[in-house]
Amino acid sequence: MAFIPLRNIGAGGIVTDQDPYDLELTQFPVGNNVSFHQGRIGKSFGHSLKFSTTYAPTHIEGWIAQDSNTLIVGSLNKIFRYDGANETNVSKTSDAFNYTNSPRWQSAQLGTAMMMNNGSDVPQFMQPDQSRFQDLTAWPTGVFTKCLKPYKSFLIMAGYEGASTKHPFTVRWSDEYEPTGVPLDYSITSTTNLAGENTLGGNNGDLIDQLTLNNSQIIYAERGVFAMDFIGAPFVFSFREVFSDDGIINRGACSSFMGKHLVVGHNDIYIHDGNQKQSVAEKRVRQTFFNALVDTRSVYCQTINDKSEIWICYSDVNALNSQTANRALVYNWAQDAFTFVDLPDVRALAISDKVGVTLGEWDTVIGTWDNTTSYWSNVSQSSEANASKLYGAGYSASKVYTMNDTHAAAGAPILANLEATKIDLDQVLGTATNTIKQINGILPQIDGQGTVQISVGSSMSPQDGVTWGQPQTYEIESSYKIDVRSSGRYLALKVQSNSASDYWRLTGLDIDISEVAAR
Repeated sequence: MAFIPLRNIGAGGIVTDQDPYDLELTQFPVGNNVSFHQGRIGKSFGHSLKFSTTYAPTHIEGWIAQDSNTLIVGSLNKIFRYDGANETNVSKTSDAFNYTNSPRWQSAQLGTAMMMNNGSDVPQFMQPDQSRFQDLTAWPTGVFTKCLKPYKSFLIMAGYEGASTKHPFTVRWSDEYEPTGVPLDYSITSTTNLAGENTLGGNNGDLIDQLTLNNSQIIYAERGVFAMDFIGAPFVFSFREVFSDDGIINRGACSSFMGKHLVVGHNDIYIHDGNQKQSVAEKRVRQTFFNALVDTRSVYCQTINDKSEIWICYSDVNALNSQTANRALVYNWAQDAFTFVDLPDVRALAISDKVGVTLGEWDTVIGTWDNTTSYWSNVSQSSEANASKLYGAGYSASKVYTMNDTHAAAGAPILANLEATKIDLDQVLGTATNTIKQINGILPQIDGQGTVQISVGSSMSPQDGVTWGQPQTYEIESSYKIDVRSSGRYLALKVQSNSASDYWRLTGLDIDISEVAAR
């Protein structure tokens, strides 16, 4: 029989919640440290060391300013600022000042100012030309909130504590403020400002988080979701329940993309547009994710627009610290597919422009348009720095990492693999599954550099284990075929690499296959 072409291999990502023999040819039941690059599945990018710290970072945020872009890094008790060369303690009043323990800070840029909130102290802010953070101006005495974010020209609290009472179901907001400043009034009893509050139904549990979606502010509770919309004085905002059959598992476990939110609920991972929601993980990775998760406090999400990805970060049994993510379930919305990657125990991730670069200076660009490997909208396969970078707060190792910028894990090899164990090819060949097939050779459609190990195996029934042949080394830049001999009712394929420099992308296979028996 002639070679049979198989195309779009891996386009459906990793599907772990179904039996391998029920999957499409585009799906893999096993895979790790792989992601999509322009529609092709292959080895994911790794990370490199940005700088080492003398503390365990619990938070990171990019601060974009006219004079220079910097990183703000939070620890359990202090705040630091990194300008690309030097790290400075910018905690309130002095280097000796300690904040209340902050296992996970919350941050946002308010105009030109950076705001930091730990839920236990008065929220902090700092302007680019200042040397230290300070208490947020006019913050009400005795009030603390675990969730504080800007929406339009207001600062919004999703639940708060007063001097002697808790308000876990109440949304409270500041007076309107100028885009370049911070709020100057939070009084909810004044008749001369727009500050106020609204208590939502407590049936959905405590308010946990909030995130802007199109023109609305979405308020996430433990078991439900609300929408908050600006309507102007005298009521200022209107509120409506979006749905009440799921909420959010942890503060930070939601992310925005393409006019939608992806949310990690208590029993599912879903997307919604402010009106309708649907599961994206059911019958794909939902059971695998929730079975592997060891601590809900470790869960947070990060959107990476130039790769069309949302990283759902979490800890499993191999995490050095249960609150710190060592794994990411990666959702690629362009492919509508999931993959998995290992993380270097990062407590937080943040997208920022290149640190230390002054905005608007073309002479900081290295190289020419003729020889660049970068795209405006994507990351190239080279390890050269990109203007927009992803940074990680390496809690366990006391380091800050640049993510997605190299083919290694801080210089160490990355073990990347894809594995399909029950390929019956019945749709391709137009024959019943009971026919025994024999593979004599494979022509991989694979690009990249270096080598991969390709193994072929077989089994006779859905429940049988796979008998694997010896792995064969495939030189990506010079090989074109692998000669094998394996027969069975179900065929198996494994592609693997373990390198700090090699990379590969797989899109298809041509298989030399024949039927040898039908019984």
